Amino acid sequence: METQARVAERSALSTAIECSLDGYLDGVADATMIFRSAVDAHLHDQSEGACWQLARRITELVRSLEDMQQTLEMRPAAPAPLEDASSAATRALLTALGRLLRDMKRQITGLAIESGFTLRGRRVPTRLVVDVQELTDEVCAAIDALIDACRPGRQQGLTADAGRRGVCWHEAQADRLSMALLRRILADDALDVDARLRLAQFVEEIDRVADQAEAVASALVTDSSAACGTPGGVYAH
Repeated sequence: METQARVAERSALSTAIECSLDGYLDGVADATMIFRSAVDAHLHDQSEGACWQLARRITELVRSLEDMQQTLEMRPAAPAPLEDASSAATRALLTALGRLLRDMKRQITGLAIESGFTLRGRRVPTRLVVDVQELTDEVCAAIDALIDACRPGRQQGLTADAGRRGVCWHEAQADRLSMALLRRILADDALDVDARLRLAQFVEEIDRVADQAEAVASALVTDSSAACGTPGGVYAH
């Protein structure tokens, strides 16, 4: 049986981790907003300088979150009784979200590079803009749902996805929209072959972010269930 001191130490450690995780997840939410802004800037042919400003913002944010992750992972080791499955689940969450962040950073930087070519007939046709925006909205909603489900104290969020608008629901919507867009693009005789391929890749890259969000959710459910012996116990103490 744990002493009162050990119980208090466990509670204090858990609270500190949860506060740090909340800050990290807030940063992921900020990155999602930058991603949405970068796609919007590309769709509306904003200045190259504005696109690169977003690329710099995501670079600085990802660097800050990587520092935060390192701090969390390098915190002083807890006494053996306090080192439970929740610590491993926290590390898994940070690693998975780190991959998602790096992919968003890569795409935003790519859009900034692409902005230098928009005056050479490489912009998205006006007739496709609304559909691409709708796809982007669903992709960002999938990430937002993932963030919300991963908040400390909401450990059932990932396993309760079915039947509500959670990560999997938004990812499925994104898949539906991206497939419809790809069919339109590939059948558009007004576009030459190079333009079709470029636009198809652009759509697939946006949809890829929702796929990654779903993969993060699925992996965390599997890992935490195996580690904790309970469904979705990502932050079980």
